[in-house]
Amino acid sequence: MKLTSAILAVAASGALAMPGNPDETQTSRRSVTQPWAGAVDEGRGWNFVTGTITVPNISGQNPSSAVALWVGIDGLSCQNAILQTGLAFYGDGTIDNWFEWWPIQPQRYSQRFSARPGDKVRMTVNAWSYNSGNSTLENLTTGEKTIQQFRNMRYNLCLTDAEWIWEDFGQVQLANFGTVDFVDARGRGQGGAADSSRARIANIVADGRQKTQCGSNANGVRCQYTG
Repeated sequence: MKLTSAILAVAASGALAMPGNPDETQTSRRSVTQPWAGAVDEGRGWNFVTGTITVPNISGQNPSSAVALWVGIDGLSCQNAILQTGLAFYGDGTIDNWFEWWPIQPQRYSQRFSARPGDKVRMTVNAWSYNSGNSTLENLTTGEKTIQQFRNMRYNLCLTDAEWIWEDFGQVQLANFGTVDFVDARGRGQGGAADSSRARIANIVADGRQKTQCGSNANGVRCQYTG
């Protein structure tokens, strides 16, 4: 995928909310000034965001190192709530599925869902209203699918941000994920379709260094671990 020429870290004035934000004591050993990498398309009335990844082979690293890949609605210009779903990858090769209506803590799906390196996994969130919707993970390689519904949630979405994100948990080291693409990165809203080529690009910044190099075009979003 050809990257856009604008590979920029998000400025501190536009810092993104951190889903599942740990408390200060947990993060005191690391300085994570920007926990998200990827792309955010700012608009109005987003009600659908989707993207597909090829599951990376992350193994042979510190078991406590990790990275999460997810799609979501809200968290940049609106930090009231975030509807999101994705996979968490750990340095020993463990992969967890999860969903979240932030700031409520993330949970695993109740239905069985697994993914292996090389599998193609589609992640999707739908917002039916400001406080209701669903999230879905689909393994396009194996046919497995899992879904979670949200109704009358306490924290309201603003529906202003469509996102394709790589996340540094903060309290553990960022795992080396190599290079991963979100393809078929699409969204819908009141203003029409989301376009990853015009999205705002973010890069993870931790311990005083930029840890990723990300870019996007009409085909999707790509992030590379740079350490």
